[in-house]
Amino acid sequence: MNIDDLVRRLKNPRSIVCGVAAMTADKFSWSCLWTRVVWAVAAFMNPAFVLLVYFVLALVLPKWKPGY
Repeated sequence: MNIDDLVRRLKNPRSIVCGVAAMTADKFSWSCLWTRVVWAVAAFMNPAFVLLVYFVLALVLPKWKPGY
Protein backbone atom coordinates (compact mmCIF):
# COMPACT_ATOMS: atom_id res chain seq x y z
CA MET A 1 0.00 0.00 0.00
CA ASN A 2 1.43 3.36 -0.98
CA ILE A 3 0.48 6.89 0.03
CA ASP A 4 -1.77 7.40 -3.01
CA ASP A 5 -3.92 4.42 -2.03
CA LEU A 6 -4.20 5.75 1.52
CA VAL A 7 -5.21 9.24 0.35
CA ARG A 8 -7.76 7.77 -2.08
CA ARG A 9 -9.26 5.69 0.72
CA LEU A 10 -9.43 8.64 3.12
CA LYS A 11 -11.10 10.84 0.49
CA ASN A 12 -13.85 8.29 -0.17
CA PRO A 13 -16.87 9.45 1.87
CA ARG A 14 -18.60 6.07 1.54
CA SER A 15 -15.78 4.21 3.22
CA ILE A 16 -16.79 2.48 6.43
CA VAL A 17 -13.56 3.63 8.07
CA CYS A 18 -14.16 6.88 9.97
CA GLY A 19 -17.79 7.12 8.93
CA VAL A 20 -18.57 9.72 11.58
CA ALA A 21 -15.67 11.85 10.37
CA ALA A 22 -17.09 11.69 6.83
CA MET A 23 -20.54 12.62 8.15
CA THR A 24 -19.03 15.55 10.07
CA ALA A 25 -17.20 16.75 6.97
CA ASP A 26 -20.42 16.55 4.98
CA LYS A 27 -22.46 18.48 7.55
CA PHE A 28 -19.97 21.35 7.72
CA SER A 29 -18.76 21.20 4.08
CA TRP A 30 -15.21 20.35 5.12
CA SER A 31 -12.71 18.20 3.25
CA CYS A 32 -13.31 14.54 4.02
CA LEU A 33 -9.59 13.79 3.83
CA TRP A 34 -8.51 16.49 6.28
CA THR A 35 -11.36 15.79 8.69
CA ARG A 36 -10.25 12.17 8.89
CA VAL A 37 -6.61 13.20 9.31
CA VAL A 38 -7.56 15.48 12.23
CA TRP A 39 -9.63 12.66 13.78
CA ALA A 40 -6.68 10.27 13.48
CA VAL A 41 -4.25 12.74 15.09
CA ALA A 42 -6.72 13.49 17.87
CA ALA A 43 -7.27 9.77 18.48
CA PHE A 44 -3.53 9.24 18.73
CA MET A 45 -3.16 12.12 21.22
CA ASN A 46 -6.15 11.33 23.48
CA PRO A 47 -7.97 8.12 22.55
CA ALA A 48 -10.47 8.03 25.45
CA PHE A 49 -11.83 11.52 24.83
CA VAL A 50 -12.00 11.03 21.06
CA LEU A 51 -13.87 7.76 21.50
CA LEU A 52 -16.45 9.51 23.67
CA VAL A 53 -16.84 12.38 21.18
CA TYR A 54 -17.03 9.90 18.30
CA PHE A 55 -19.97 8.04 19.86
CA VAL A 56 -21.78 11.27 20.76
CA LEU A 57 -21.41 12.56 17.21
CA ALA A 58 -22.57 9.22 15.83
CA LEU A 59 -25.81 9.66 17.78
CA VAL A 60 -26.31 13.41 17.29
CA LEU A 61 -25.23 14.15 13.71
CA PRO A 62 -27.89 12.11 11.88
CA LYS A 63 -30.64 13.94 13.82
CA TRP A 64 -29.08 17.43 13.69
CA LYS A 65 -30.41 19.85 11.13
CA PRO A 66 -28.49 23.11 10.72
CA GLY A 67 -30.48 26.30 11.21
CA TYR A 68 -29.13 28.16 8.19
